[in-house]
Amino acid sequence: MPESESARSVWIAGASRGIGADLHTTLQDKGWDVLPLARSLGQDLTQPDTVTRLLEDRPCPYAWLHCMGDYLEKELLETRKSEWEHLFASNFISVLYAAGALLPRMAAEGGGRFLVFGTSGLSLATGKLRAPAYFAVKSALLSAVKSLARQWAPAGVTINMISPGVIVHEHSHAESAERMADRIPVGRTGDVSDIRGLVELLLDDRGSYITGEEISVDGGLFLQGLG
Repeated sequence: MPESESARSVWIAGASRGIGADLHTTLQDKGWDVLPLARSLGQDLTQPDTVTRLLEDRPCPYAWLHCMGDYLEKELLETRKSEWEHLFASNFISVLYAAGALLPRMAAEGGGRFLVFGTSGLSLATGKLRAPAYFAVKSALLSAVKSLARQWAPAGVTINMISPGVIVHEHSHAESAERMADRIPVGRTGDVSDIRGLVELLLDDRGSYITGEEISVDGGLFLQGLG
């Protein structure tokens, strides 16, 4: 953790809407120095040098939140090449570009936090008929998270994945949320406030012994998948 509360800095990819926008406001209110990043704000994080260029005139942040990543509900064999490329660019390649630019610098400064977002049910060994291409790409990302976490743990950098379930906000997939709502054991859909506490835990000293994990926030949605 940085030496003082005022020294805490976090960059949020996908900060213009949904979970990213909420975390921008929440962490700023908690005293973090937040840099919001999004294509609509002028940064294309699917390009290899975007984060590197940002570091040219800014100090390395203590934390990175990767909240961006487009969604697709479509049968696997109907997913077009251009759609695969888009899913990989926004959900996977953009993470690797950020990690390549930031992790060595975080390590050189004594540690940091790197959080990415997956999707609930990712770790279950079940066939996915709802958004199978999206699940496939997020599965690749989870494998990368575990590899990076193992590599950078000795340097004090923790790397984790948060996997939300049905989190309703103005940009969420309304049809999917409506279809899944009655399957959630806690009896309600989630909202962005359900994500905040976990993010804060993983960013501060209380989360310093957690790395390489996928943590679901889904109201028990996929418990039935276990039996």
